[in-house]
Amino acid sequence: MTGNTGIRLLGFTGFKASEHFLHALDEEIWVSRWQEAKISVDRPEGLNTGMAMRTALEQPSLITVVSAHAGYFNGRIGFCGHGDKPVVTIDSIGTLGAASMLLIDACHAPDLAAALKGHAQAGSLIVGLDAKPGDDEITRGRDSVTAIGAVIRELCYPPTPDLSPQGASQAVGLANIQISARNAAEHDQRRARPPLLYKHESQ
Repeated sequence: MTGNTGIRLLGFTGFKASEHFLHALDEEIWVSRWQEAKISVDRPEGLNTGMAMRTALEQPSLITVVSAHAGYFNGRIGFCGHGDKPVVTIDSIGTLGAASMLLIDACHAPDLAAALKGHAQAGSLIVGLDAKPGDDEITRGRDSVTAIGAVIRELCYPPTPDLSPQGASQAVGLANIQISARNAAEHDQRRARPPLLYKHESQ
């Protein structure tokens, strides 16, 4: 595996929802792979500066999940922690370390993905929650658990996990099938309906 890391889980220190979510993903990966071929996981602590997050995003892995707030800072889109601090703008990042997929758990995911395409490795995917033109681009915790969590579970499900770009693409497709089926079965229009995931493929 690239850099001996299968899945890297990144979040800013102090963003409690993100910390809980990433911890839960870490535990799910461990339980899913119990008595199976292991997936190496790295969940670095102390990401309390923009530079630390930038460095972590550039570190080699197959799959990287970044869970953070996001927004525009002096017209530049980026990830941020609780209270909009710290900040790492996309234009400050070099080449993303994720060789297969960067999975975004943040608001403005379509805009982030578009900005990150030029920083991705050839053949890799950038995946986040989709939003149609005119829709808000707010990512809610329940949707992170439903959609992002489903991708990780699909990656962990096979007896021999496939963390290649093709395996990641298949996991996203299976997660979207689950989301679509759930939404189709929900007849109460007042209920929350998770958005689908959108794949940006790097050339």
